Amino acid sequence: MSTTADETTGGLAVQVARQSDAMTLTVPFTTPTPAAVFERGDALWAVFDTDTKLDLGALLRDRSGIVRSVDPIETAGARVLRIKLARPRLASVRFQGTAVAIDIGDAVTEQPRALTLTREAIVGGRRAMAIPFADPRAVHRLADPEAGDTLVVVTGLGPSRGFLTGRDYVEFATLTSAHGAVIREIADDLSVELAPDKITISRPEGLSISASDTAGRRSGLFRPPVFDPQLWGFDRAADFLERQRTLIDAAAEAAGPKRTAARLDLARFYLARQMYPEAKGVLDVVIADAAGGTDDPAAYLMRAFAELMMNRLPESQKDLSEPIVQRHQDTDIWRGLVLAKQSDWAGANDKFRNVEAAIASLPIQLQRLVLMEAVRASIEMKNYAAAANTLHGFETLGIGPDLEPAVAVLAGRVAEGLGRSGDALGDYRLAAGSTAGPAAAQGRLRETVLRYHLGDLKRSDVIADLEDLTTAWRGDDTETEALQLLARLYTQEGRYRDAFHVMRTALSAHPNSEAARRIQEEAAATFDSLFLAGKGDALPVIDALGLFYDFRELTPIGRRGDEMIRRLADRLASVDLLDQATELLKHQVDHRLQGAARAQVATRLAVMYLMARKPERALQTLRQTQSSGLATELRNQRLLIEGRALSDLGRPDLALEVVENVDGREAQRLRADILWSAKRWREAAEQIEVMMGDRWRDWQPLSEPERADVLRAAVGYALAGDTLGLGRFRDKYLAKMADGADRRAFEVASSPTAGSSEEFGTIAKMVGSTETLDSFLRDLRQRYPETGSFGTDPLPPASQSRVWSADRTPTGSVSGGRTTFAERMPPPW
Repeated sequence: MSTTADETTGGLAVQVARQSDAMTLTVPFTTPTPAAVFERGDALWAVFDTDTKLDLGALLRDRSGIVRSVDPIETAGARVLRIKLARPRLASVRFQGTAVAIDIGDAVTEQPRALTLTREAIVGGRRAMAIPFADPRAVHRLADPEAGDTLVVVTGLGPSRGFLTGRDYVEFATLTSAHGAVIREIADDLSVELAPDKITISRPEGLSISASDTAGRRSGLFRPPVFDPQLWGFDRAADFLERQRTLIDAAAEAAGPKRTAARLDLARFYLARQMYPEAKGVLDVVIADAAGGTDDPAAYLMRAFAELMMNRLPESQKDLSEPIVQRHQDTDIWRGLVLAKQSDWAGANDKFRNVEAAIASLPIQLQRLVLMEAVRASIEMKNYAAAANTLHGFETLGIGPDLEPAVAVLAGRVAEGLGRSGDALGDYRLAAGSTAGPAAAQGRLRETVLRYHLGDLKRSDVIADLEDLTTAWRGDDTETEALQLLARLYTQEGRYRDAFHVMRTALSAHPNSEAARRIQEEAAATFDSLFLAGKGDALPVIDALGLFYDFRELTPIGRRGDEMIRRLADRLASVDLLDQATELLKHQVDHRLQGAARAQVATRLAVMYLMARKPERALQTLRQTQSSGLATELRNQRLLIEGRALSDLGRPDLALEVVENVDGREAQRLRADILWSAKRWREAAEQIEVMMGDRWRDWQPLSEPERADVLRAAVGYALAGDTLGLGRFRDKYLAKMADGADRRAFEVASSPTAGSSEEFGTIAKMVGSTETLDSFLRDLRQRYPETGSFGTDPLPPASQSRVWSADRTPTGSVSGGRTTFAERMPPPW
């Protein structure tokens, strides 16, 4: 870094702080010091009304590469720094007590209050311009060594105030500034005078303000506002072909700086005629031809507006982020419109809050456009009082026939928000009865919703109206609002499939809409309540399962989604859709779970394989998911299922070994079933007797499952020829079995001569053909609820008749599947 002055050290030290690609210069004055700060090209000017010497040592030692050189300029009564930057950047000024801080970066950290120019007449009737400026302090004339012109700089105390955009006139021009007023002299006799509340610019013969539009345009020195109301009105009223031809010819014939101005005039004409693609094409050329950049923000602002009206919001945001447009007074207007289009109502409301003065300078058509979005932003933020105040602006602007329905909708929403339902209904009906499609649809929707809330319409009537509206009107926010309400009403009516279908329709038509995202969130919450919170249990099983499969994209991710799928598997199993149930759980075991959670779900999967008559798959699942450190309860549960699978595979000895050390009623039942399948009748009957315990002493009658167990034990003792055991068992349970449909069967089976009775053979066949898996699963479920809700239900009828390998005997079944009792077991009598 270099400097052209010798006095760079000693005195008041200028402090330097850096953050990322930005820099802050702080001058710690001991008393309030007037200042002015502005940028011109790649140079940053700072003017301080002080005689105190500034120490620039810290700035000169900085190695960030942001500053190339520092040029202190001598002038009476002030210290002036001209800082050359590596590239053009934006500056902001902050007054912190008596210190002055200057932020240098790619974004404005503190927007200055906007300075404006007004016309006025001074002594002698001469025309002059005034800049409203409270307490201006000093006027400094500085020569710009690069541009070769003279700048008149007016300093002041905080807060920061400056021109957000430059304006060119015949005799002078104003420059954008972070703080203070900066005027470029064009006329040699220009006078700048200070008053307590303003800065006055004049000439001895007066300023030629009235001739500036024409003369300035011809000379190429005049820079009109981005959207000049008079020019906008002229472009809209002129003969289209003649005006277009004139502007195209002017753009083609102009040269140098005049060509850019002529092209911008052509673009403004297209914008005024709502020919946004044509305007954008012209502006693309203007910006592309400014190879070294341009100091006029008009091209970027106009293109941002054209892109906004073409609904190209990302491109519009990009143009509004250009450093050159950061301080322009119109920037926040178009940013607010972009945010409103994106349904970012909080951001839009914030942008519209402080742009009243800027809006007033726009053409009346654009003022109406901005006011409508400002009203809507306030409504969406539920600030109805502010919306009502903004709505009053249409009393001054007037409302054309084309906007009357849309404004009526806004007025209705404001009235509804303020509790004036009658006025709101009147406004909505006015809009609904119009021929303006979007406003008519919105008015119809709002009227229907308000009448429903007031109790004038039944839910069924509202559903019918909304169905008709969403069929007739498609493609905008009105459709998504109507779909959102329709989905809610469908849910309240229990029409879940229709509600989810509405969600799909909204996402398909408006994938990036905030309202469509809310519909999806509400649909997901309904889906959760159906399949996780148990609300769907009231639905028929097949309907619930069909609903799940048709809209399974609503399944939540993570633990809740896993639990939802497990519950679905239970319901599948309950209607004998075992193949589908096992596929769901197998996917979780193979791909989603680890550790104890995997072992637990694998246990449930193994139970389903048993129900599906696939004991080898059950055994394989248990062995593949073995894990150390499992809880005792889960380990015992897996051992019981493994024992049952081994028994069903015809390996009773190994099955008994597996469950040898497992206690509990379910273990006793399983051992009895295994022994029965191994034709070890006496041991099976003894195991049942142990399982029943002292139940024969209990005064309460036996349940149906208990009566079946007692009859089974009696048949077992009889088949084994254990006369003593049979007698003992008969003495215990004869009284208990004295009543009931199976009374006679017990008497026959427990009689000493049971084995020689033909009637006993019939009873033995009946008992032997009874499947015991449902009893085993019921006991397992009572002891281990996490096994699955299907564990307490009887086996589905289809599963009981399922055909499977003839060489495997179902545990607990004498007949062995489809073969008869006589074929499998010769009677002992």
